[in-house]
Amino acid sequence: MPNLVAAFAVGMLVGTMLSKFFTALTRDIVLPLLSPFASVEGGVSKLVVPIGSVKLNVGDLIVQTINLLISLTVLGFTLPYISSYIPMTRGGR
Repeated sequence: MPNLVAAFAVGMLVGTMLSKFFTALTRDIVLPLLSPFASVEGGVSKLVVPIGSVKLNVGDLIVQTINLLISLTVLGFTLPYISSYIPMTRGGR
């Protein structure tokens, strides 16, 4: 049981670090490449779509979607390699 708690703690720590890494990657590399297409002073994250009298702030949604796509792509490429190092047992423990 203590090994599972330690593995969970390490997994949470690595997950937090990867989240910060992918957020920085999206914010500092991907978004500056997209900002000429957004034609907004604040960049893509400040993009607003007006529909009648309602203003939809879709910029942050675009940023987080790009962040999610990058994370899932990296996970898709690395998961087969990671799963080959983790021993899987059937049945009990």
